[in-house]
Amino acid sequence: MEKHSSVSLRLPPPAEGQGAGVELLAESRLARASAELASSRMRSLQSLTLALSGALTPEDVARAVVVEAVRTLEAQTGALYLMNATGTSMEMVHTVRCPPAIEAAFTHVPVNAAHVPVAVAVSTRAPLWITDLASMAERFPEAAEAARPESGDVSIACLPLFSRDRTVGCLAFIWGRAHDFDAEERAFIDMLAQQATMALERARLLAAERTQVERVGLLQHATAVLATSLDLGHTLRGVALGLVPTLGDFCIIDVLGPDHEVRRTFHAATPECAGLLAASRWHPPERPGTPICSLASGLPSFHPDVDAAWVEATACGPEQLALLRALAPTSWLSVPLETPEGVLGALTLGHGMSGRHHTEEDLALAVELARRASAAVQNAHLFHQTQQALQLRDEFLAIASHELNTPLTALKLQLSRLRRMSSDGDVRERTTSAVQQVDRLGRLVRELLEVAHLSEGRLHLTPEPVDLVDVCRAVMARFTEERERAGATLFLHATSAVPGRWDHARVDGMVTHLVSNALKYGLGRPVEVEVTCIPGDLARLVVRDRGIGIPAEQLAHLFQRFGRAVPLRHYGGFGLGLWFSRQVVEAHGGHIHLESSPGLGTTVTVELPRTPESP
Repeated sequence: MEKHSSVSLRLPPPAEGQGAGVELLAESRLARASAELASSRMRSLQSLTLALSGALTPEDVARAVVVEAVRTLEAQTGALYLMNATGTSMEMVHTVRCPPAIEAAFTHVPVNAAHVPVAVAVSTRAPLWITDLASMAERFPEAAEAARPESGDVSIACLPLFSRDRTVGCLAFIWGRAHDFDAEERAFIDMLAQQATMALERARLLAAERTQVERVGLLQHATAVLATSLDLGHTLRGVALGLVPTLGDFCIIDVLGPDHEVRRTFHAATPECAGLLAASRWHPPERPGTPICSLASGLPSFHPDVDAAWVEATACGPEQLALLRALAPTSWLSVPLETPEGVLGALTLGHGMSGRHHTEEDLALAVELARRASAAVQNAHLFHQTQQALQLRDEFLAIASHELNTPLTALKLQLSRLRRMSSDGDVRERTTSAVQQVDRLGRLVRELLEVAHLSEGRLHLTPEPVDLVDVCRAVMARFTEERERAGATLFLHATSAVPGRWDHARVDGMVTHLVSNALKYGLGRPVEVEVTCIPGDLARLVVRDRGIGIPAEQLAHLFQRFGRAVPLRHYGGFGLGLWFSRQVVEAHGGHIHLESSPGLGTTVTVELPRTPESP
């Protein structure tokens, strides 16, 4: 594209009699030059519009605007400043041919810097036109000294970029000569500023949309991590990992444990920062009114723009001061992990090496993350307390079972001896009933002991050659008295031996529970036990009764501990038989299945590998 930003005409002095014609010729040439300049500027605006249509970030917009404006205006230097998130300063994001001295002095410009032209233009929201070095030195001596050329003059134009009530930034141009800005040139530069403002706003909205999508994804990820496990350390590490670098260059999560000790989880963007945090510990703030970690105050601590002076004024104690000096934060926020019972911890985020600053949106997101993390921490604490309670319960059951077995055995021996020695029929009948109750109590005690062992993961198997048919015969023989009391008949269907390698005691206990349940709920009707070999080197055991049956809605929890389908007042027991049977079957690599209908009875099917794999 051709350069037609300015035109200079040199005309020969008019000869006598030719004055009017020469003036007309000069005016014609000036008009043509003005038209060409206007056409060039229009082409420049079109070119800029095309370039801005593909600019998706503020940096892309700044590059396109500054390059095109410097080319069209034939300026020596151009720069575009953007306002920071807090609205307190501007950052130079792109320049063309900017002298190192100016770039070093004015890269970061506070908005209230009255000695800097771009700051004055932004604070007054009016363009600033400086036509020569003398004017600049009179009003801005420091800036004039930095921009002073070795020879010649200088002029400056500063255009604030604002949209409605929001200041976006500032455009600045420098010419290496004195320069009068006529109305047309000022209008053209103002149009460039408007184009830049609209493009920057569009880029800001796109960035905000991308940020919002990223925040939603971050919140979903953190929620998923918090819900995956009750291992508090693992989940909090996952959360900290996901927050860096989106919400901070480092993340610290302090949690008050059940023992009232503070445990710290952290993640950082660099190994050096991670090393500093690894060596740090949480210390209660010593200075009132300067909270760094919300664990102490229980209130959010939001400092979007901090510096070394803030570190010196806020740190409490030499260790914390040394840590903050090393981290060199530019922004800091901390929010509490709260529950109705009190503060459980704090989520702290900071920017450092990136130079970024937190926003109100960052604070809102951190508060929501802290709310969800609080629920996870509380759940983990409750789970820990529940595990402790279960451990105490299982220890009590194990001790109680062992302690009860000894007097029960002695009592049964005494009752059996009394029954043998007595010739009185009534005494013999009563002692027989007492022995039966002692046997029943002994079985309940053994069930409690099994619960304790299985809860501790102590179901150890000792496989040995076992005939499942023999086991069933032995179990059924032990139920002679119970069968007679129930008025039921026990049938064993087995055409041949069904050998396998199983833990004899465990399999015997499993068959005992299944037969006992069939007699208990069988309404005195026949109970059938069937043992067969089936393809796949499996042994199948089927225990079938024709009793009360089980409603369909009760089947799902029957294999759980203490699962019951009938009222306790009508049928005794702990509801552990099917649960224990399932543990034994699955420990042998088999599976157990139950089918039942109310009034038609229940069928329990067990399939066991005859040669189970070694554990």
